[in-house]
Parts: sequence; C-alpha cells; structure tokens
Amino acid sequence: MLWLCLAISLYSASLFFPLPCAASRLQAQIEPLLLPSSSPNHAFSAGHILAYAAELMRQKEYYRAITEYRRFLFSFPNDKRQPMARFRIGLAFYGGRDYGEALKVFGEVAELYPELPHGKLARLWQGECRMRQGNFEAAENLFGAAGLSLAGEIPGDHAVYRHAWALLYQQQWQGARKQFQSLPFSHSFHETGHLIAEAIPDIEHSPRRSPLLAGVLSAALPGSGQFYIGRRGDAWLALILNSLFLAGIVEALNQDRPAVAGLLGFFEVGWYAGNIFGAVNGAHKYNAHQGRRFIQEIEEQFPYEPPGS
Repeated sequence: MLWLCLAISLYSASLFFPLPCAASRLQAQIEPLLLPSSSPNHAFSAGHILAYAAELMRQKEYYRAITEYRRFLFSFPNDKRQPMARFRIGLAFYGGRDYGEALKVFGEVAELYPELPHGKLARLWQGECRMRQGNFEAAENLFGAAGLSLAGEIPGDHAVYRHAWALLYQQQWQGARKQFQSLPFSHSFHETGHLIAEAIPDIEHSPRRSPLLAGVLSAALPGSGQFYIGRRGDAWLALILNSLFLAGIVEALNQDRPAVAGLLGFFEVGWYAGNIFGAVNGAHKYNAHQGRRFIQEIEEQFPYEPPGS
C-alpha cells in the first residue's frame, strides 16, 4: 500500500517536474494501472462472465446464473450479445420453476427484439410458461399467434405443434387430432404429429362413465351411481347413510313425532342430493383421469424439448 501511494505521488509530481531515468521507468510501469482498461481486456471480461453464467446454468444454479447475466447486461450495455443474455435470464427463471417471472422476461425479450432469433424464441417460450402454469387456454392463444406470425420458420413449426398439444391438454380430442393431422409433410413435426393423431381415437374409445347415467342410478338407488364409477367405499357409505335416515323418518312417523321426522327429512334431502352430485362429479373425474393417463403415455412416448434450451 505504501509503495502504491509513493508511486502515485511520483507520477503526479512528474506532471510538473522532470524525473530521472529510473523514475521515468517506474512511471511507465504504473501508468497502465491508473488508466482505463483497453478494449481487448473489456471484451474478454464480457466473455468470461457469459461463460461462467453458462456453467452455472449447466450446474442448475439458476439464480446465481441470473446474477451473472444481469452483471453482464449492466457492465456491457452495447454488447451485441444482450438479446442472448436477456433470453437466458428467462430460461434460468424457467429452470428454477418461477414461471411467472420467466413469462415476464420472455415477454420483454419478444418486445425488445421482435425480429431477432432470441425475440422469436421468446414468443415460443411464453407459451411454454403458460403450459407449466396449467393455463392451457392462454398457451393455446400464444402458440396460435406465434404459429401464424412465424410461419415457415423453426420457431413457427414448434408453435404450431405445441398449439396442438395445448388442445390435447384441454382434452379437446377432435380439435387436437385435426391440428396434428394438418401438419404438412415439410413440417418439422409432421411424422410425430400424425402418430399422435392416430393414437387419439384410443382414448375416445376407451372405457368412459356417463355422468347422466351415474346421476340417474344414484337417484334411483343411493350409492348405485358410485358403484357404477368404481367408488365402492363411497357407494356403501351413501347407501347406509340414506337408509338410516329413511328408517329414522319412518320410525318417527310411526311414533307420531312429526317434528323429529321433519328434522331427519331435512338432513336426508341434503344427503340424497349430495349422493347424486357425488356420482355425477365422480363420473367426470373418472373420465378426466383416463384422459390425463393417456396424455402422460403420449408425453413419455414423444418427449419434447423446446428450442433454445
């Protein structure tokens, strides 16, 4: 520290008084330390930060990577790799399962760089964020718009393909099948799409349960609708409880106790209606579960990786 202070003092004095030869050599040694970094070192620093951030991404240290990418954005505002760094921040949030922040970042990238590759990819990843959030209707709209505006490009092919998947996740079987079948021969996912379309009739013809029939059965005999959809425990519970309430009502009337019979009847109406509603709702859940199981099998058979990841 003392040496550095002495050197700075000598350097300052040399501006006003000529120095001997040895002191001049010392000035030449310390002057580069006092001047701004040259451009080659500046470029290397940017590359070093980006390489470190990429390594953190590889190690799944997503939030540390975000810090490094933001350091790069702040330190090198005119670097041509700014779009890439912003896009990678979105990927880091996505990898960290913060899909809300990822959606926000991808939206900014798509708005700032609409004609650049990373801006186009960001539009696709907005849809992926919505898919992860379970908002398949919003994802459908995003993929549909991206597919139209990016037609003929690789991100556009992905958007059209994922638009069909958004319909599939909503269990809109006919719409999804039509979308997959419409992929032209030149499309990146033509073969995969047609294979999925051929598999969709399997779920359409798989065992289903009619909500209407389940409700009618439970109305005729409490618990029978639950038997129909395979929920035997609920079926026995509904049958026993409704039978007990009815038996209590009959006994109260036989004993000329109308107030007790009315109170039991009030609760019985609730149990009876709940029995019917439970059967109808159970049929819907049964069908939805069948659909989710089919989709899971398709996901395992045709895994998907978005571009740019």
